[in-house]
This record gives sequence, structure tokens and C-alpha cells, in this order.
Amino acid sequence: MATKTGTAKTERKSKSGKVVVAAIDFGSTFSGYAFSFSHDYEVEPTKVSVNTSWVAGSAGLMSLKTPTILLLDNNKKFVAFGDEAEEKYLDIAADEEHHKYYYFRRFKMLLYKVSGKLTRDVMIPDDKGRQMAALLVFSISIRYLKDHLMDTLGRRMTGILPGDIRWVLTVPAIWSDGSKQFMREAAEKAGIKKDCLIIALEPEAASLFCMHLPVDKLDSGRECGTKSQEISPFAKGTRYVVVNIGAETIDATVYEVVDEDKLKEVTYASGGACGGTCVDDAFEKFLRGMVDIEKKDRKDKMTVFDRFKQDAEEDWVDLFKEFETKKRGIKAKGAGDERSKETIKVPPRLAEIFRESTGKVLKDYIKTKKEYADKVTWVGEKMRVEAGIFRSWFNESCENTVKHVKEIFKQKSSAGTNTILLVGGFSESPILQEAIRKNFPDKRLIIPEESGLAVLRGAVSFGHNPVTIVSRIAKRSYGIRVYRDFQDGVHPLNKKVKIGGKTKCKDVFAVHVKKGQELIVGEAQSNKRYIPLEPAQISLVFDIYTSTEEDPQYVTDVGCEYVGQLEVEVPDLSGGKARGVWVKMIFGGTEVTVEAREEKTNKLTKAKFDFLLSNQTASDSA
Repeated sequence: MATKTGTAKTERKSKSGKVVVAAIDFGSTFSGYAFSFSHDYEVEPTKVSVNTSWVAGSAGLMSLKTPTILLLDNNKKFVAFGDEAEEKYLDIAADEEHHKYYYFRRFKMLLYKVSGKLTRDVMIPDDKGRQMAALLVFSISIRYLKDHLMDTLGRRMTGILPGDIRWVLTVPAIWSDGSKQFMREAAEKAGIKKDCLIIALEPEAASLFCMHLPVDKLDSGRECGTKSQEISPFAKGTRYVVVNIGAETIDATVYEVVDEDKLKEVTYASGGACGGTCVDDAFEKFLRGMVDIEKKDRKDKMTVFDRFKQDAEEDWVDLFKEFETKKRGIKAKGAGDERSKETIKVPPRLAEIFRESTGKVLKDYIKTKKEYADKVTWVGEKMRVEAGIFRSWFNESCENTVKHVKEIFKQKSSAGTNTILLVGGFSESPILQEAIRKNFPDKRLIIPEESGLAVLRGAVSFGHNPVTIVSRIAKRSYGIRVYRDFQDGVHPLNKKVKIGGKTKCKDVFAVHVKKGQELIVGEAQSNKRYIPLEPAQISLVFDIYTSTEEDPQYVTDVGCEYVGQLEVEVPDLSGGKARGVWVKMIFGGTEVTVEAREEKTNKLTKAKFDFLLSNQTASDSA
């Protein structure tokens, strides 16, 4: 394996065609941005500027990211974003005026969790359950980050215009094509021009950033397995799994270094919802178990904790801000420290509501419950909890992460993968790190410095040079619903239909890409000929389906899902139904693209994917 020592620097050229590349990391819990000038990238690709002017809380502390929180007035107009939105909302809540405002927090993952097919008119709730168009909420948030970035750039260099910037927006690799398109349309609605914007997948971005770091900035003395400080973990032929774990999601992918600064995907991205917010949920469940007594023993219909959230919203927000700080600092288990206690500052209003509802004193009531006695104590505004209980709140997230990584290593395609690259905001948790070390003692664990910023900084590198990812693996099969000539004994009778005087088989899944297929970036993975069903058609509309199977036969098969439409214009009516159109689909990029060429004229025609349609329509292609 090659070493970094003594290796000549490769001459790099930014392929962005812009003065600046700017990346926005729109996170579930925190958001931020970073940028670099093209001339700086060509000299030193790790020279990326991250905004440091976010002010965190009333203490005035500086932060590299700001909470993903949006505050709008009753007319759905922008009021504030981030820490400022949280502080203003707390002031408004203290005056009991908060019902006049829309307050959104942790809303990004609603795009992943939405039931049914994602559409551009999907609605999302604010903290009080009031619905608003998600596209509006996301676009206002992105516009704020974009404008904040422009102001920062303006202080660095005068004369920078929006057209001078290559914008990069990060998304989880496990997101659907519809979710990616939704984010793109939200960014365009926020004022970012379509041809200036690219989408970056989070684990890929993290990989690109780490590839450019010196080894000592990667390991920081924290790797497990073989000690190899002098050996580059990213030498040609190396395979490693990127585990990107944030507030609400984990996504993991295996990559192989095929050449200097070039990667290929070995396994498709997989993951789910099991990030750092699982710890928050466990903490809330613990509190509920402690204060929510049976209905017959309380005066209110509402539980104590629900009333606390409703009537003391300012205190509820403060409680979870306090917990966020504590959970970041909790260490992994040490010898004999399970009975030691962690202190969490809890607003006194919770104990007051408990007394109003039950007639009991919370600190005395806790002593009567065997599950809390001697393990939890309440002193003034502080709750003292055994360290073992505190660490137990991390169990679900750690167990799910370990389980998922184990499943990846079981795949045949993961053979030879000996390195784990841990990135994302929750990757900084010492408890999560220890869980990975314990369960994968034979693997090398790499945790870059400021691993929570690896995605953001790597997205800037991706904006300068997207071709560093040379291929990806299809995680599903893609195809088009078409009609074929009906064959007796081959096609089922319930698929038999008459169209234009001919007997056809409907709902055929015409496969363009198979699950597990290697997709070369920039190359068409399929080129197929289609003709109109009617002579007067001026466009062909294709229904796009995906499948969890490699070779589905019909779009109605189990595992098939309608995801959107592809439309190709064929305005030249001469030739009637004999007008052939060759459709090329390119799946290797972060977004699916398409080219369509008329057979008769060899002319490229307009074609576009739409993965956000509200209603499914029948395919009129053959």
C-alpha cells in the first residue's frame, strides 16, 4: 500500500465552472453551510470555510451549525431561523402568544417518513399540529441559509453574484428519487437556479473530504485493529464502509478506492431511522414513566408530561436543550462508575404541574417507586440519574446501528472491507463509538476530527469535482409500464386488453436497470425504442416503477411501486404510429436523468422525470 509520505501532490482543477462552490447541509436537527473558492481548492482541497457566526443561545456561544428550526407568523411569513427562531419563540411562549405563530423543528425526515407516495403538495405539521405545505417550509428555510451564505461571501469578496456560485445540497443516500426532487424544487423555489445546483449524497461527501485529510487528522489515536499510522487508509484498492449517523437517520455504504481521488460504490446505500433522536425519545419515555401516573390518581384528563409540553412550552424546550448538551458529553462506561450519577437540570415547572395534577411531591413520590428509588433523586431544579440509566437511553440507537453494520459485512460484495469510517453529528458520541469498537474489534475504526462537519466539507469537494464518484450500485430495479403484444399461454388472461384493434398485454414491467447493477456515472444504462399508441400523439408519457426484485414481470407484482412519470415530446406527427423514440436513462448520478432522440430526425427531444406526481395516469407508450 502506498504511503502519503513523499507522494507528490496531484494537480487538481475545479470542474464547477464557478468562482465559488457553496454547500448547504440541511440537517434534521442542525443545519449549516460551507464554501471554498475554486483557486483555493486547486491548491488545497481541504481549505473549506465553515460559517462560525451562528450564535448558540442566550449565552452568546459561537457554533458551527444552527438548529433546523423555522418560525413563521400567522400569515406564513418568515420571522426567524435557527437559534434566533428558538429564542424568539420562547419569548413569545412566555407571553402566551405562541398560538399565533408556526413553529417547525426536526421536519426534514418527514420526507422520508411520509406515508404513501411523496408529492409536491404534501403537508407537514408544526409543533401544534397545524398543517402547512412542506414545499413552502423547506424553501423558506433554504432561502434563509442561502441568503446568510451570500452575506458571508459578500464580507469576504465584493462583487460575488448568485450566478458565480455552484450550489450543493446534501441529502441522505437512502432517500428516494422523489425526496431528492423535492429538495431540488424547494431550493429552486428559494432562488437557486436549476443549472447552478447539484445534489450530493451524504456518505459520499464524507468520503471525499476524508480522502484529502492527512492520516493523523483521521485517526486521532482512536482507531481499533491494526496500528498503521503511516499507511493511507484510502490507498488504491481499499474498501471501507461509511457509516453516516445523524440525528434521525443512519445510512451506510461500502466504497472502493479505484484510483487517486476516485471512488466506486460497492454496495448500495441502506439504512433507516435510528439516529441520535432515539436517545431523546428514550429520555422522554423515561420522564413520562416517572411523572405520568394512572388517570384515576390525577385530577387532569391530560397526562402530566403532556400538560407540561402544552402549558410550559418554554420550559420543555429548555429541558431538551439541556439534555442535548448532556448527551453529547456522556462518556462510555468506565470501571465501577455505573452507580455514579449524572445531573440534568429540569425546570421546576414540571414538579409543580405534577403536584397540581396529583397532589403529590415529585421528589417524595420518586422514592416510593422501586424502579426509581436510589437510582433517581430530585434536588431543587436538578435530577440526579444513575449513569447506567443514562447510558441505557443510547441502547436502541447503538444496537440498531451495530445490527445494520453487521448486515452490511455479511454481504458477499463487502468482502475485503476492513475499515469503518464513522461520520455525522451523532458519530461524535463516545457511547456510540465504544459500541462500534466493541462489536467490530477486527475492523479499523476511523473517526475524523469534527466528524459532524465531514459531510458539509465533503459536499464542497463534490461540487468542485463530482466525477470523483465513478460508479454506483442500483438499490432497486427501474422500469416503465408498457403494453406488449398478447401471447396466449405466456401472458395471464387478466392482463389482456384491446387497444387500437390489437390485443395487448397491459402492465408489463420493461426493465431499464436491474437491482444490484453497477451504474457508471455519466453513461446511459439503457437505450430502448418506444412508439406512440395513437398516430396523433404529440408526447409519450411513461409511468416509472421501481421494484425490490431483480427481474419483475409486471408492475402489479409484489415489491413494485409507482414512483412517477417520464414525458417525451414528439411534436412531428409525420409517420403516425411508426415514429420511434429512443430513450436513454442515466441512473449513475445522484439524480436520475434522461435523454430522448427521435428516430426519424435524430433530434434530441424534450424529456423529463417527475417523481412528485399526485395522481398516477395510464401509460400511453408501447
